[in-house]
Amino acid sequence: MSRRMVDVDLSGRRVVEQDLPEDLSRLGGRGLTSTLLLLESDPCAHPLAPESPLVFAPGLLAGTGLSSANRCSAGAKSPLTGGIKESNCGGTAALKLARLGIGALRITGAAPKGSCLSVRLSAAGVSIEELPDMAGAGIYASAAALRQRNGERIGLILCGPAGEMRLPTACLSATDPEGEPCRNFGRGGLGAVAGAKGLKAIIIDDASCRFSPHDPAAFRDLMKCFTAELKAHPVTGEMFAKFGTAMTLMNVNRLGGLPTRNFSAGRFESAEAISGDRLYETIKGRGGQYAHGCMPGCVIRCSNKYVDPQGRPVVGSLDFETIGLLGANLGIADLDQVAELNKLCNDIGIDTMETGVALGVLAEAGVFAWGDFPRVRDMIREVGIGTPLGRLIGSGSVSCGRAYGITRVAAVKGQGMAAYDPRAIKGMGVTYSQSPMGADHTAGNAITLAVDHTDPRVQLDPVRELHLKYTALDTLGFCIFTGRVSLAKPELVEQAVLAITGWKVAFSDLLELGRTILLREREYNRRAGFSPAQDRLPQFMEREALPPNGGVFDVSPEELGRFYDFEGSSGPKKTLGHY
Repeated sequence: MSRRMVDVDLSGRRVVEQDLPEDLSRLGGRGLTSTLLLLESDPCAHPLAPESPLVFAPGLLAGTGLSSANRCSAGAKSPLTGGIKESNCGGTAALKLARLGIGALRITGAAPKGSCLSVRLSAAGVSIEELPDMAGAGIYASAAALRQRNGERIGLILCGPAGEMRLPTACLSATDPEGEPCRNFGRGGLGAVAGAKGLKAIIIDDASCRFSPHDPAAFRDLMKCFTAELKAHPVTGEMFAKFGTAMTLMNVNRLGGLPTRNFSAGRFESAEAISGDRLYETIKGRGGQYAHGCMPGCVIRCSNKYVDPQGRPVVGSLDFETIGLLGANLGIADLDQVAELNKLCNDIGIDTMETGVALGVLAEAGVFAWGDFPRVRDMIREVGIGTPLGRLIGSGSVSCGRAYGITRVAAVKGQGMAAYDPRAIKGMGVTYSQSPMGADHTAGNAITLAVDHTDPRVQLDPVRELHLKYTALDTLGFCIFTGRVSLAKPELVEQAVLAITGWKVAFSDLLELGRTILLREREYNRRAGFSPAQDRLPQFMEREALPPNGGVFDVSPEELGRFYDFEGSSGPKKTLGHY
Protein backbone atom coordinates (compact mmCIF):
# COMPACT_ATOMS: atom_id res chain seq x y z
CA MET A 1 0.00 0.00 0.00
CA SER A 2 1.81 3.09 -1.25
CA ARG A 3 1.04 6.35 0.51
CA ARG A 4 2.58 9.76 0.05
CA MET A 5 3.50 12.62 2.32
CA VAL A 6 2.65 16.04 0.91
CA ASP A 7 4.64 18.95 2.36
CA VAL A 8 3.26 22.42 1.67
CA ASP A 9 5.33 25.49 2.59
CA LEU A 10 3.04 28.53 2.49
CA SER A 11 5.93 30.96 3.00
CA GLY A 12 7.64 30.02 -0.23
CA ARG A 13 4.55 28.57 -1.96
CA ARG A 14 6.40 25.28 -2.42
CA VAL A 15 5.05 21.74 -2.56
CA VAL A 16 7.12 18.58 -2.09
CA GLU A 17 5.66 15.09 -2.46
CA GLN A 18 7.38 11.87 -1.47
CA ASP A 19 6.55 8.38 -0.29
CA LEU A 20 6.03 8.10 3.43
CA PRO A 21 9.37 7.12 4.97
CA GLU A 22 9.65 3.45 5.88
CA ASP A 23 9.61 4.15 9.61
CA LEU A 24 6.28 5.98 9.24
CA SER A 25 4.66 3.81 6.59
CA ARG A 26 2.62 1.70 9.03
CA LEU A 27 1.17 4.68 10.86
CA GLY A 28 -1.95 6.70 10.16
CA GLY A 29 -4.28 9.09 11.93
CA ARG A 30 -3.24 10.07 15.44
CA GLY A 31 -0.21 7.80 15.39
CA LEU A 32 1.19 9.61 12.38
CA THR A 33 0.33 13.18 13.38
CA SER A 34 1.76 12.79 16.89
CA THR A 35 4.90 11.04 15.65
CA LEU A 36 5.60 13.71 13.07
CA LEU A 37 5.12 16.45 15.64
CA LEU A 38 7.54 14.84 18.08
CA LEU A 39 10.22 13.80 15.62
CA GLU A 40 10.14 16.63 13.10
CA SER A 41 9.08 19.82 14.88
CA ASP A 42 10.19 21.93 17.81
CA PRO A 43 7.92 21.50 20.85
CA CYS A 44 9.26 24.82 22.21
CA ALA A 45 8.19 26.83 19.16
CA HIS A 46 5.19 29.14 19.43
CA PRO A 47 2.04 27.34 18.22
CA LEU A 48 1.36 30.14 15.73
CA ALA A 49 4.94 30.47 14.47
CA PRO A 50 5.51 29.73 10.76
CA GLU A 51 7.72 26.75 11.60
CA SER A 52 5.03 25.07 13.73
CA PRO A 53 3.40 22.49 11.44
CA LEU A 54 -0.26 21.64 10.96
CA VAL A 55 -0.55 17.97 10.01
CA PHE A 56 -3.49 16.01 8.62
CA ALA A 57 -3.51 12.22 8.35
CA PRO A 58 -6.35 9.89 7.37
CA GLY A 59 -6.60 6.78 9.50
CA LEU A 60 -4.55 3.84 8.34
CA LEU A 61 -7.67 1.96 7.16
CA ALA A 62 -9.34 4.95 5.47
CA GLY A 63 -10.32 4.92 1.81
CA THR A 64 -12.93 2.17 1.66
CA GLY A 65 -16.61 1.86 2.54
CA LEU A 66 -15.84 -0.01 5.78
CA SER A 67 -18.26 1.38 8.34
CA SER A 68 -16.92 4.05 10.67
CA ALA A 69 -13.29 3.65 9.51
CA ASN A 70 -12.83 6.96 7.70
CA ARG A 71 -11.81 9.41 10.41
CA CYS A 72 -9.17 12.03 9.78
CA SER A 73 -6.71 13.31 12.39
CA ALA A 74 -5.31 16.81 12.58
CA GLY A 75 -2.31 17.58 14.76
CA ALA A 76 -0.37 20.64 15.88
CA LYS A 77 0.99 22.34 18.96
CA SER A 78 -2.13 23.65 20.65
CA PRO A 79 -2.53 27.42 21.09
CA LEU A 80 -4.92 26.61 23.95
CA THR A 81 -2.82 24.16 25.99
CA GLY A 82 0.72 24.81 24.74
CA GLY A 83 1.12 21.05 24.34
CA ILE A 84 0.53 18.46 21.67
CA LYS A 85 -2.92 18.23 20.15
CA GLU A 86 -4.63 15.65 18.00
CA SER A 87 -8.23 16.20 17.03
CA ASN A 88 -10.14 13.92 14.68
CA CYS A 89 -13.44 14.02 12.89
CA GLY A 90 -15.62 12.16 10.45
CA GLY A 91 -16.95 13.57 7.21
CA THR A 92 -15.37 12.85 3.85
CA ALA A 93 -11.82 14.23 4.26
CA ALA A 94 -10.11 10.98 5.26
CA LEU A 95 -11.84 8.95 2.56
CA LYS A 96 -10.83 11.39 -0.15
CA LEU A 97 -7.25 11.87 1.07
CA ALA A 98 -6.76 8.10 1.15
CA ARG A 99 -8.20 7.70 -2.32
CA LEU A 100 -5.63 10.22 -3.52
CA GLY A 101 -2.92 8.09 -1.92
CA ILE A 102 -2.08 10.76 0.64
CA GLY A 103 -0.99 9.41 4.02
CA ALA A 104 -0.07 12.79 5.48
CA LEU A 105 -0.46 16.45 4.56
CA ARG A 106 1.95 18.69 6.43
CA ILE A 107 1.57 22.46 6.18
CA THR A 108 4.30 24.82 7.38
CA GLY A 109 5.25 28.44 6.82
CA ALA A 110 2.92 31.40 6.72
CA ALA A 111 1.67 33.59 3.92
CA PRO A 112 1.99 37.38 4.32
CA LYS A 113 -0.43 38.90 6.81
CA GLY A 114 -3.89 39.33 5.33
CA SER A 115 -3.52 36.42 2.90
CA CYS A 116 -6.37 34.01 2.35
CA LEU A 117 -5.19 30.81 0.70
CA SER A 118 -6.41 27.36 -0.21
CA VAL A 119 -4.48 24.17 -0.77
CA ARG A 120 -6.08 22.07 -3.48
CA LEU A 121 -5.37 18.34 -3.70
CA SER A 122 -6.43 16.28 -6.70
CA ALA A 123 -5.23 13.54 -9.03
CA ALA A 124 -3.63 16.31 -11.11
CA GLY A 125 -1.42 17.40 -8.20
CA VAL A 126 -1.29 19.98 -5.43
CA SER A 127 -1.81 23.69 -5.93
CA ILE A 128 -1.91 26.78 -3.71
CA GLU A 129 -4.55 29.31 -4.68
CA GLU A 130 -5.64 32.76 -3.51
CA LEU A 131 -9.13 33.23 -2.07
CA PRO A 132 -9.22 37.00 -1.53
CA ASP A 133 -13.02 37.18 -1.58
CA MET A 134 -13.33 34.75 1.35
CA ALA A 135 -11.30 36.57 3.97
CA GLY A 136 -13.44 36.80 7.09
CA ALA A 137 -16.24 34.71 5.59
CA GLY A 138 -18.20 32.30 7.76
CA ILE A 139 -17.77 28.55 7.43
CA TYR A 140 -21.13 27.95 5.75
CA ALA A 141 -20.73 30.68 3.11
CA SER A 142 -17.18 29.52 2.41
CA ALA A 143 -18.31 25.93 1.89
CA ALA A 144 -21.13 26.97 -0.43
CA ALA A 145 -18.86 29.15 -2.56
CA LEU A 146 -16.10 26.56 -2.86
CA ARG A 147 -18.53 23.78 -3.75
CA GLN A 148 -20.06 25.99 -6.42
CA ARG A 149 -16.64 26.65 -7.93
CA ASN A 150 -15.17 23.17 -7.57
CA GLY A 151 -18.16 20.85 -7.77
CA GLU A 152 -20.29 19.27 -5.09
CA ARG A 153 -18.19 16.10 -4.84
CA ILE A 154 -15.21 17.79 -3.23
CA GLY A 155 -14.29 17.45 0.41
CA LEU A 156 -13.41 20.55 2.40
CA ILE A 157 -11.54 21.45 5.58
CA LEU A 158 -12.24 25.07 6.49
CA CYS A 159 -10.98 27.80 8.81
CA GLY A 160 -13.56 30.32 10.04
CA PRO A 161 -13.34 33.93 11.23
CA ALA A 162 -12.19 32.83 14.71
CA GLY A 163 -9.23 31.03 13.19
CA GLU A 164 -8.35 34.03 11.07
CA MET A 165 -8.33 36.05 14.30
CA ARG A 166 -6.05 33.36 15.79
CA LEU A 167 -8.32 32.73 18.75
CA PRO A 168 -7.22 29.75 20.86
CA THR A 169 -10.66 28.08 20.74
CA ALA A 170 -10.87 28.18 16.93
CA CYS A 171 -11.65 24.85 15.32
CA LEU A 172 -11.47 23.49 11.78
CA SER A 173 -14.60 22.25 10.03
CA ALA A 174 -14.92 19.43 7.51
CA THR A 175 -17.80 18.65 5.19
CA ASP A 176 -20.08 15.66 5.68
CA PRO A 177 -21.39 13.47 2.82
CA GLU A 178 -24.01 16.10 1.95
CA GLY A 179 -21.46 18.90 1.90
CA GLU A 180 -22.48 20.57 5.17
CA PRO A 181 -19.37 21.83 7.02
CA CYS A 182 -20.44 20.45 10.39
CA ARG A 183 -17.83 17.82 11.25
CA ASN A 184 -15.28 19.58 13.42
CA PHE A 185 -11.68 19.13 14.44
CA GLY A 186 -13.05 20.79 17.51
CA ARG A 187 -10.59 20.95 20.35
CA GLY A 188 -7.31 22.68 21.03
CA GLY A 189 -7.38 25.66 18.68
CA LEU A 190 -6.21 24.09 15.43
CA GLY A 191 -8.20 26.71 13.52
CA ALA A 192 -5.88 29.37 14.94
CA VAL A 193 -2.86 27.47 13.62
CA ALA A 194 -4.40 27.46 10.15
CA GLY A 195 -5.38 31.12 10.42
CA ALA A 196 -1.86 32.14 11.43
CA LYS A 197 -0.61 30.54 8.23
CA GLY A 198 -3.17 32.34 6.08
CA LEU A 199 -4.86 29.03 5.27
CA LYS A 200 -8.61 29.31 4.70
CA ALA A 201 -9.41 26.02 3.01
CA ILE A 202 -8.15 22.61 2.01
CA ILE A 203 -9.96 21.37 -1.08
CA ILE A 204 -9.86 17.61 -1.68
CA ASP A 205 -10.96 16.42 -5.12
CA ASP A 206 -10.76 12.65 -5.52
CA ALA A 207 -12.62 12.49 -8.82
CA SER A 208 -11.59 9.43 -10.88
CA CYS A 209 -9.61 8.02 -7.93
CA ARG A 210 -10.22 4.65 -6.33
CA PHE A 211 -8.79 2.82 -3.36
CA SER A 212 -8.23 -0.91 -3.69
CA PRO A 213 -7.76 -3.01 -0.56
CA HIS A 214 -4.88 -5.48 -0.55
CA ASP A 215 -7.23 -8.47 -0.64
CA PRO A 216 -10.60 -7.50 -2.16
CA ALA A 217 -12.27 -10.84 -1.48
CA ALA A 218 -11.18 -10.94 2.15
CA PHE A 219 -12.20 -7.32 2.51
CA ARG A 220 -15.72 -8.02 1.21
CA ASP A 221 -16.12 -10.83 3.73
CA LEU A 222 -14.77 -8.68 6.53
CA MET A 223 -17.02 -5.77 5.60
CA LYS A 224 -20.13 -7.99 5.66
CA CYS A 225 -19.18 -9.47 9.03
CA PHE A 226 -18.28 -6.15 10.64
CA THR A 227 -21.45 -4.48 9.36
CA ALA A 228 -23.57 -7.36 10.66
CA GLU A 229 -21.93 -7.16 14.09
CA LEU A 230 -22.49 -3.40 14.33
CA LYS A 231 -26.12 -3.76 13.32
CA ALA A 232 -26.71 -6.62 15.75
CA HIS A 233 -25.43 -4.73 18.78
CA PRO A 234 -28.28 -2.86 20.54
CA VAL A 235 -26.22 0.33 20.96
CA THR A 236 -24.44 0.59 17.59
CA GLY A 237 -27.31 -0.98 15.70
CA GLU A 238 -30.26 0.88 17.17
CA MET A 239 -29.77 3.34 20.01
CA PHE A 240 -27.16 5.57 18.36
CA ALA A 241 -29.27 5.79 15.20
CA LYS A 242 -32.39 6.76 17.09
CA PHE A 243 -31.11 9.05 19.83
CA GLY A 244 -27.65 10.04 18.63
CA THR A 245 -24.93 10.77 21.16
CA ALA A 246 -27.54 12.61 23.20
CA MET A 247 -28.69 9.22 24.46
CA THR A 248 -25.91 9.67 27.04
CA LEU A 249 -27.41 12.75 28.64
CA MET A 250 -30.00 11.24 30.96
CA ASN A 251 -27.58 8.58 32.16
CA VAL A 252 -24.94 11.18 33.03
CA ASN A 253 -27.64 13.27 34.72
CA ARG A 254 -28.79 10.23 36.71
CA LEU A 255 -25.22 9.63 37.86
CA GLY A 256 -25.09 13.24 39.04
CA GLY A 257 -22.32 14.14 36.60
CA LEU A 258 -24.02 16.48 34.10
CA PRO A 259 -22.26 19.87 34.28
CA THR A 260 -24.88 22.36 35.43
CA ARG A 261 -24.38 26.09 35.89
CA ASN A 262 -20.61 26.11 35.59
CA PHE A 263 -20.06 22.70 37.15
CA SER A 264 -21.71 23.81 40.40
CA ALA A 265 -24.12 20.86 40.29
CA GLY A 266 -24.26 17.48 38.58
CA ARG A 267 -27.96 17.17 37.92
CA PHE A 268 -29.99 19.53 35.73
CA GLU A 269 -33.60 19.87 36.76
CA SER A 270 -34.71 20.33 33.14
CA ALA A 271 -32.58 17.53 31.66
CA GLU A 272 -35.55 15.78 30.04
CA ALA A 273 -36.18 18.85 27.88
CA ILE A 274 -32.75 18.42 26.22
CA SER A 275 -32.52 14.62 26.37
CA GLY A 276 -31.94 12.12 23.60
CA ASP A 277 -35.61 11.15 23.70
CA ARG A 278 -36.69 14.76 23.26
CA LEU A 279 -34.18 15.22 20.46
CA TYR A 280 -35.49 12.17 18.62
CA GLU A 281 -39.13 13.19 19.07
CA THR A 282 -38.39 16.74 17.88
CA ILE A 283 -36.44 15.72 14.78
CA LYS A 284 -38.93 13.02 13.82
CA GLY A 285 -41.96 15.24 14.41
CA ARG A 286 -40.55 18.08 12.31
CA GLY A 287 -39.35 15.96 9.41
CA GLY A 288 -35.65 16.29 10.10
CA GLN A 289 -33.21 13.43 9.84
CA TYR A 290 -32.04 11.16 12.59
CA ALA A 291 -29.95 8.04 11.85
CA HIS A 292 -27.55 10.05 9.69
CA GLY A 293 -24.06 8.83 8.85
CA CYS A 294 -21.34 11.45 9.16
CA MET A 295 -19.04 9.26 7.04
CA PRO A 296 -19.82 7.41 3.81
CA GLY A 297 -20.89 3.86 4.59
CA CYS A 298 -21.37 4.33 8.33
CA VAL A 299 -24.07 2.01 9.70
CA ILE A 300 -23.97 3.37 13.27
CA ARG A 301 -25.45 6.68 12.07
CA CYS A 302 -25.28 8.64 15.33
CA SER A 303 -25.42 11.98 13.50
CA ASN A 304 -28.58 13.98 12.81
CA LYS A 305 -29.93 16.95 10.91
CA TYR A 306 -31.81 19.24 13.28
CA VAL A 307 -34.58 21.39 11.81
CA ASP A 308 -36.74 24.24 13.10
CA PRO A 309 -40.53 24.03 13.70
CA GLN A 310 -41.13 24.77 10.00
CA GLY A 311 -38.84 21.91 8.96
CA ARG A 312 -36.03 24.20 7.79
CA PRO A 313 -32.45 23.00 8.36
CA VAL A 314 -30.67 24.42 11.39
CA VAL A 315 -27.58 22.34 12.08
CA GLY A 316 -26.12 18.89 11.66
CA SER A 317 -25.42 17.43 14.08
CA LEU A 318 -26.75 18.33 17.53
CA ASP A 319 -24.72 16.16 19.90
CA PHE A 320 -24.38 15.40 23.60
CA GLU A 321 -21.31 17.47 24.41
CA THR A 322 -22.80 20.58 22.82
CA ILE A 323 -26.18 20.04 24.46
CA GLY A 324 -24.55 19.53 27.84
CA LEU A 325 -22.19 22.49 27.78
CA LEU A 326 -24.25 25.06 25.84
CA GLY A 327 -27.40 23.78 27.52
CA ALA A 328 -27.30 22.51 31.11
CA ASN A 329 -24.00 24.21 31.92
CA LEU A 330 -25.56 27.58 31.04
CA GLY A 331 -29.00 26.85 32.47
CA ILE A 332 -30.58 26.61 29.00
CA ALA A 333 -33.28 23.96 28.59
CA ASP A 334 -34.44 24.39 24.99
CA LEU A 335 -33.10 22.30 22.10
CA ASP A 336 -34.02 24.97 19.55
CA GLN A 337 -31.89 27.47 21.43
CA VAL A 338 -28.96 25.08 21.79
CA ALA A 339 -29.17 24.22 18.09
CA GLU A 340 -29.03 27.90 17.15
CA LEU A 341 -25.97 28.40 19.35
CA ASN A 342 -24.40 25.30 17.80
CA LYS A 343 -24.92 26.65 14.28
CA LEU A 344 -23.49 30.02 15.28
CA CYS A 345 -20.36 28.42 16.77
CA ASN A 346 -19.95 26.29 13.65
CA ASP A 347 -20.17 29.30 11.35
CA ILE A 348 -17.65 31.33 13.35
CA GLY A 349 -15.44 28.27 13.71
CA ILE A 350 -15.17 27.83 17.49
CA ASP A 351 -15.28 24.74 19.68
CA THR A 352 -18.74 24.38 21.22
CA MET A 353 -17.33 22.61 24.28
CA GLU A 354 -14.72 25.22 25.18
CA THR A 355 -17.24 27.97 24.43
CA GLY A 356 -19.78 26.39 26.80
CA VAL A 357 -17.23 26.09 29.60
CA ALA A 358 -15.98 29.66 29.05
CA LEU A 359 -19.51 31.08 29.08
CA GLY A 360 -20.28 29.18 32.27
CA VAL A 361 -17.37 30.94 33.93
CA LEU A 362 -18.67 34.32 32.73
CA ALA A 363 -22.17 33.56 34.01
CA GLU A 364 -20.71 32.81 37.43
CA ALA A 365 -18.89 36.15 37.23
CA GLY A 366 -22.25 37.88 36.70
CA VAL A 367 -21.67 38.87 33.07
CA PHE A 368 -25.06 37.38 32.18
CA ALA A 369 -27.84 35.49 33.95
CA TRP A 370 -28.23 31.73 33.82
CA GLY A 371 -30.57 30.72 31.02
CA ASP A 372 -30.40 34.09 29.25
CA PHE A 373 -30.36 32.73 25.71
CA PRO A 374 -30.52 36.10 23.87
CA ARG A 375 -27.49 37.35 25.81
CA VAL A 376 -25.56 34.12 25.20
CA ARG A 377 -26.32 34.35 21.48
CA ASP A 378 -25.15 37.95 21.35
CA MET A 379 -21.95 37.11 23.20
CA ILE A 380 -21.10 34.32 20.75
CA ARG A 381 -21.76 36.73 17.89
CA GLU A 382 -19.21 39.03 19.49
CA VAL A 383 -16.60 36.30 19.06
CA GLY A 384 -17.26 36.36 15.34
CA ILE A 385 -16.68 40.12 15.02
CA GLY A 386 -13.74 40.25 17.40
CA THR A 387 -14.94 42.62 20.13
CA PRO A 388 -12.85 42.64 23.32
CA LEU A 389 -15.42 40.46 25.09
CA GLY A 390 -15.67 38.21 22.06
CA ARG A 391 -11.91 37.75 21.94
CA LEU A 392 -11.91 36.90 25.66
CA ILE A 393 -14.53 34.19 25.14
CA GLY A 394 -12.60 32.95 22.12
CA SER A 395 -9.49 32.67 24.30
CA GLY A 396 -11.10 29.96 26.41
CA SER A 397 -12.32 29.16 29.87
CA VAL A 398 -9.02 29.66 31.70
CA SER A 399 -8.59 33.14 30.23
CA CYS A 400 -12.15 34.03 31.25
CA GLY A 401 -11.48 32.84 34.80
CA ARG A 402 -8.31 34.89 35.06
CA ALA A 403 -9.99 37.99 33.67
CA TYR A 404 -12.83 37.85 36.21
CA GLY A 405 -11.09 36.22 39.18
CA ILE A 406 -13.18 33.05 39.06
CA THR A 407 -11.58 29.95 40.58
CA ARG A 408 -14.23 27.43 39.55
CA VAL A 409 -12.84 26.78 36.06
CA ALA A 410 -13.28 23.19 34.90
CA ALA A 411 -10.12 22.84 32.80
CA VAL A 412 -6.95 20.77 32.64
CA LYS A 413 -3.82 21.91 30.82
CA GLY A 414 -5.80 24.97 29.75
CA GLN A 415 -8.61 23.06 28.05
CA GLY A 416 -12.18 22.99 29.34
CA MET A 417 -13.73 19.70 30.36
CA ALA A 418 -16.28 17.78 28.34
CA ALA A 419 -19.80 17.21 29.66
CA TYR A 420 -18.92 14.71 32.40
CA ASP A 421 -18.10 15.99 35.90
CA PRO A 422 -15.24 13.84 37.25
CA ARG A 423 -16.46 14.11 40.83
CA ALA A 424 -19.34 11.83 39.88
CA ILE A 425 -17.63 9.84 37.08
CA LYS A 426 -14.16 9.53 38.52
CA GLY A 427 -12.63 7.68 35.62
CA MET A 428 -13.18 10.78 33.54
CA GLY A 429 -10.96 12.63 36.00
CA VAL A 430 -8.21 10.11 35.27
CA THR A 431 -8.69 10.71 31.55
CA TYR A 432 -8.81 14.49 31.86
CA SER A 433 -5.71 14.65 34.02
CA GLN A 434 -3.53 12.11 32.23
CA SER A 435 -4.34 12.70 28.57
CA PRO A 436 -1.55 14.67 26.87
CA MET A 437 -4.33 16.62 25.14
CA GLY A 438 -5.87 18.16 28.27
CA ALA A 439 -9.46 17.55 29.38
CA ASP A 440 -10.37 15.47 26.32
CA HIS A 441 -13.08 12.83 26.86
CA THR A 442 -12.33 11.07 23.58
CA ALA A 443 -8.90 10.03 24.90
CA GLY A 444 -10.64 7.50 27.15
CA ASN A 445 -14.35 7.88 27.78
CA ALA A 446 -14.75 6.18 31.15
CA ILE A 447 -18.55 6.39 31.07
CA THR A 448 -18.40 3.25 28.90
CA LEU A 449 -16.63 1.21 31.59
CA ALA A 450 -18.46 -1.31 33.76
CA VAL A 451 -17.08 0.00 37.05
CA ASP A 452 -18.41 1.80 40.10
CA HIS A 453 -17.89 5.36 38.88
CA THR A 454 -17.80 6.68 42.45
CA ASP A 455 -15.02 4.39 43.73
CA PRO A 456 -11.60 6.07 43.40
CA ARG A 457 -9.78 2.75 43.86
CA VAL A 458 -11.00 1.01 40.68
CA GLN A 459 -10.46 3.66 38.01
CA LEU A 460 -6.81 3.71 36.99
CA ASP A 461 -6.18 0.34 35.34
CA PRO A 462 -9.34 0.13 33.19
CA VAL A 463 -9.02 3.78 32.15
CA ARG A 464 -5.38 3.29 31.17
CA GLU A 465 -6.31 0.25 29.08
CA LEU A 466 -9.04 2.29 27.44
CA HIS A 467 -6.49 4.97 26.48
CA LEU A 468 -4.34 2.35 24.76
CA LYS A 469 -7.32 1.00 22.83
CA TYR A 470 -8.65 4.42 21.81
CA THR A 471 -5.22 5.55 20.67
CA ALA A 472 -5.01 2.47 18.47
CA LEU A 473 -8.48 3.13 17.05
CA ASP A 474 -7.57 6.77 16.38
CA THR A 475 -4.50 5.60 14.47
CA LEU A 476 -6.49 3.15 12.37
CA GLY A 477 -9.19 5.74 11.67
CA PHE A 478 -11.97 3.85 13.44
CA CYS A 479 -14.65 5.83 15.22
CA ILE A 480 -14.44 5.02 18.94
CA PHE A 481 -18.16 4.22 18.82
CA THR A 482 -17.21 0.99 17.05
CA GLY A 483 -15.55 -0.04 20.31
CA ARG A 484 -18.52 -2.09 21.46
CA VAL A 485 -17.70 -4.39 18.54
CA SER A 486 -14.12 -3.65 17.47
CA LEU A 487 -12.76 -3.87 21.02
CA ALA A 488 -15.00 -6.76 22.03
CA LYS A 489 -14.00 -8.76 18.94
CA PRO A 490 -10.44 -7.66 18.20
CA GLU A 491 -10.04 -10.39 15.60
CA LEU A 492 -12.20 -8.26 13.32
CA VAL A 493 -9.71 -5.41 13.65
CA GLU A 494 -6.84 -7.77 12.83
CA GLN A 495 -8.74 -9.00 9.78
CA ALA A 496 -9.42 -5.42 8.66
CA VAL A 497 -5.74 -4.47 8.83
CA LEU A 498 -4.75 -7.60 6.91
CA ALA A 499 -7.43 -7.27 4.21
CA ILE A 500 -6.87 -3.56 3.61
CA THR A 501 -3.10 -3.21 4.03
CA GLY A 502 -1.72 -6.73 3.71
CA TRP A 503 -0.02 -6.44 7.11
CA LYS A 504 -0.53 -9.25 9.58
CA VAL A 505 -0.71 -7.70 13.01
CA ALA A 506 -2.00 -8.97 16.33
CA PHE A 507 -4.31 -6.84 18.43
CA SER A 508 -1.70 -6.89 21.17
CA ASP A 509 0.64 -5.16 18.70
CA LEU A 510 -1.97 -2.45 18.21
CA LEU A 511 -2.17 -1.96 21.97
CA GLU A 512 1.61 -1.66 22.01
CA LEU A 513 1.29 0.94 19.29
CA GLY A 514 -1.17 2.81 21.50
CA ARG A 515 1.37 2.76 24.33
CA THR A 516 4.11 4.00 22.02
CA ILE A 517 2.01 6.91 20.76
CA LEU A 518 0.90 7.93 24.26
CA LEU A 519 4.52 8.01 25.40
CA ARG A 520 5.51 10.05 22.35
CA GLU A 521 2.79 12.57 23.09
CA ARG A 522 3.86 12.77 26.72
CA GLU A 523 7.48 13.26 25.65
CA TYR A 524 6.42 16.11 23.35
CA ASN A 525 4.74 17.82 26.28
CA ARG A 526 7.79 17.28 28.49
CA ARG A 527 9.96 18.98 25.88
CA ALA A 528 7.39 21.79 25.65
CA GLY A 529 7.81 22.44 29.38
CA PHE A 530 5.01 20.41 30.97
CA SER A 531 5.49 18.95 34.44
CA PRO A 532 3.51 16.46 36.57
CA ALA A 533 1.83 19.43 38.27
CA GLN A 534 -0.21 19.87 35.08
CA ASP A 535 -1.55 16.32 35.35
CA ARG A 536 -4.03 17.33 38.05
CA LEU A 537 -7.64 18.42 38.10
CA PRO A 538 -8.49 21.94 39.27
CA GLN A 539 -8.25 22.20 43.03
CA PHE A 540 -11.90 23.08 43.56
CA MET A 541 -12.89 19.59 42.36
CA GLU A 542 -10.82 18.01 45.12
CA ARG A 543 -12.44 20.20 47.78
CA GLU A 544 -15.91 21.26 46.65
CA ALA A 545 -18.58 18.56 46.98
CA LEU A 546 -20.79 18.19 43.91
CA PRO A 547 -24.56 18.20 44.50
CA PRO A 548 -26.65 16.12 44.62
CA ASN A 549 -24.36 13.19 45.51
CA GLY A 550 -21.75 15.15 47.44
CA GLY A 551 -18.71 13.61 45.79
CA VAL A 552 -15.27 15.13 45.32
CA PHE A 553 -12.51 13.94 43.02
CA ASP A 554 -10.44 11.77 45.31
CA VAL A 555 -8.33 9.52 43.11
CA SER A 556 -5.04 10.11 44.87
CA PRO A 557 -2.07 11.88 43.27
CA GLU A 558 -0.03 8.75 43.94
CA GLU A 559 -2.54 6.64 42.03
CA LEU A 560 -2.60 9.09 39.13
CA GLY A 561 1.18 9.08 39.12
CA ARG A 562 1.11 5.39 38.15
CA PHE A 563 -0.79 6.02 34.92
CA TYR A 564 2.27 5.86 32.67
CA ASP A 565 3.92 3.07 34.63
CA PHE A 566 3.24 0.53 31.91
CA GLU A 567 5.95 -1.76 33.24
CA GLY A 568 3.99 -2.10 36.46
CA SER A 569 0.70 -2.79 34.70
CA SER A 570 -0.70 -5.82 32.94
CA GLY A 571 -0.54 -3.99 29.62
CA PRO A 572 1.91 -4.49 26.74
CA LYS A 573 5.58 -3.82 27.32
CA LYS A 574 7.57 -4.86 24.27
CA THR A 575 8.90 -2.51 21.63
CA LEU A 576 7.83 -2.80 18.00
CA GLY A 577 10.64 -1.97 15.64
CA HIS A 578 8.43 -1.21 12.65
CA TYR A 579 6.62 1.47 14.60
